[in-house]
Amino acid sequence: MARNVTLAKLVEELRAEIGASTNVSQGIGSLPSLEQTIRRNQERLYHEYNWPHLIIDRDEPLVMHGRYYTFDADVNFERILGAWVKYSDTWRPLQYGFDPLAYNTQDPEDGEYEDPVRRWRHYEDNQFEVWPVPTANNIQAIRFRALRYLNPLLANTDKCDIDSTLIVLFSAAEILTRLKAQDADSKLALANQHYRMIRGNYDKSQPFIMGGGISTTKPSGPIYGGRI
Repeated sequence: MARNVTLAKLVEELRAEIGASTNVSQGIGSLPSLEQTIRRNQERLYHEYNWPHLIIDRDEPLVMHGRYYTFDADVNFERILGAWVKYSDTWRPLQYGFDPLAYNTQDPEDGEYEDPVRRWRHYEDNQFEVWPVPTANNIQAIRFRALRYLNPLLANTDKCDIDSTLIVLFSAAEILTRLKAQDADSKLALANQHYRMIRGNYDKSQPFIMGGGISTTKPSGPIYGGRI
């Protein structure tokens, strides 16, 4: 798989796949369209699958009476795969979601705090809220497993995060279909075949393990769900 390929190189490969000149001085008027097609296909592929090479773990120390926190800048908070809390040197699954009924038992506005944190939820933009609220500093930390944000393809030197062959083949199939070219279907078939191969390799080599309860080992997969 070829990742970290520059936008300029992706455009060159795309031109070759659709039978256009790879000479930058020719067909310059189509350059913005080619670049936008490449960007959109990388973004579509990014949103279709939890690519293992883009998965990151980020820890957030919890503070005394701290109710709201901000996700790290590289965490795509719409693509959280798992959440755990470390308390008394033990990793515990952190469940997602709670509603105002939770405050009937532990309400920080009434000065009610408890350890450990058991649930979390998204809160306005790039923040999250925890419940119950911690009683002290530096005795708990939340670990989020998530996809990092996609690097944008804006400048010629910007590099792709998704396999370049996938991006180029799907982009070529889209353009050839628009042009009603005879090889549009075969190009799309090649793109889908390559996509299935990559997905198959990832799914076989890096399975996620679902689980629950208290774990004495570090997190190994997404443990995330349930409401109160």
